[in-house]
Amino acid sequence: MRRNSHSDRPSARKSESRWQLALAFGAVTFAAAAHSFRDMHEGTPWRHTVTPSAVMVVQAAALTLGYGWLRNHNARRTIMLVAGALVSIAFGALAAWLHVDRALNDARACLLAISIGLGVGGLWALVFLLPAVLRDANLRSLAAESMRREAELAQLRASLEPHFLLNTLHTIAALTVDDPLVARRLLAALGDLLRDGLESSPEIRPLEADIHWLQRYAEILEVRHRGSLRFVWDIAPGTTAVPLPKLLLQPLLENAVKHGVLCRDGGGVVMLRTRFAHGSLQLVVEDNGPGMPAGTKEGLGLRMVRERIGLASPGASLRLASSAEGTRATIEIPRSQEAGR
Repeated sequence: MRRNSHSDRPSARKSESRWQLALAFGAVTFAAAAHSFRDMHEGTPWRHTVTPSAVMVVQAAALTLGYGWLRNHNARRTIMLVAGALVSIAFGALAAWLHVDRALNDARACLLAISIGLGVGGLWALVFLLPAVLRDANLRSLAAESMRREAELAQLRASLEPHFLLNTLHTIAALTVDDPLVARRLLAALGDLLRDGLESSPEIRPLEADIHWLQRYAEILEVRHRGSLRFVWDIAPGTTAVPLPKLLLQPLLENAVKHGVLCRDGGGVVMLRTRFAHGSLQLVVEDNGPGMPAGTKEGLGLRMVRERIGLASPGASLRLASSAEGTRATIEIPRSQEAGR
């Protein structure tokens, strides 16, 4: 859904920093002063040098005010460009009329007027308008990237959740006769997972909430693969309060189960360890499976984990280490760049 443009205006106006405006006027003023100094050095009367230069500075002010007025009225960039060119040519004509020798023919006078106006307008746009255009383009790029990630996340969940849900329901159905107590416990865990998925929770939340979700998720998997899968939780005190992207670790645990422990004869163990070390928060998901085959490429889950931690904490990293003894995935987030700070 497109946001209301009126709600975006205050933040857009604030982004036009004072130094940027001062730099634009400074550049135009410097160019005008240099022009005046050159003409006066050549013996041109001051009336034909200083006055046109003042007109150039007024032109910069007119362009700034006009740009702000058009933007506040949601004018298209094409209209802004045409209006800026016309204003520049008009001021250029005035500057040329105050400056040029009356002996010049009309064609050369018009050419000089256009050159002066568009030259000053181009200099103003380069210093003042171009950074704003580049910033808007960057914001649009970030918005498009965010929408792409959301689509990938939705695709990932759409492909995983029905499979997980159906297998869990089949397990519960079988347990209702053989072990009703375990079946009820499994239903409660599944209900907690579904409720968390349906609730509108923030994208960034404390690690404690994610660990609670993962423990319910692991409880279901342990029952489904009874005797072949065991989870170990080594959670250091203080780490649970750290804010992280929602369900960041779920793809890592799923990979450790699906491509690690369940590929090992007799099953194995998946461990989640959290700790503070070397000024960083470390999140480690480790299994004792057979390891990743050589040349294995990252799947969608790992790519999304890497992208999400990169956006939430630019200094964060995801490292994978694999051998015949198992696979370890380590997320490291500098304490100064924890998500949500």
